[in-house]
Amino acid sequence: MSKSLSPTPPAVQRARESRCLILRVFGTPEGQSLLRFLEDRFETRLPVFQGRAGQYDPLDAMRRDAYREVFLYIHHQLELARQEASSSQT
Repeated sequence: MSKSLSPTPPAVQRARESRCLILRVFGTPEGQSLLRFLEDRFETRLPVFQGRAGQYDPLDAMRRDAYREVFLYIHHQLELARQEASSSQT
């Protein structure tokens, strides 16, 4: 008696499609260059808190943290897409 595989839920399918799109855009040398440019533009490699101790702008820190979170998401999804692509080729 074999167990039938259930269909992939729509949310999972949309997530995979989004990762494929991220891989197509940022998985190329040009895409990597664009990603580095955007990271530099939004200063994601700088500390979230800028200024002298005790005189941080909390809104500026929130903005920097939000920028960083977007790039962390892109990098994570890019890595997942690469793993999915390599596992589907084997």
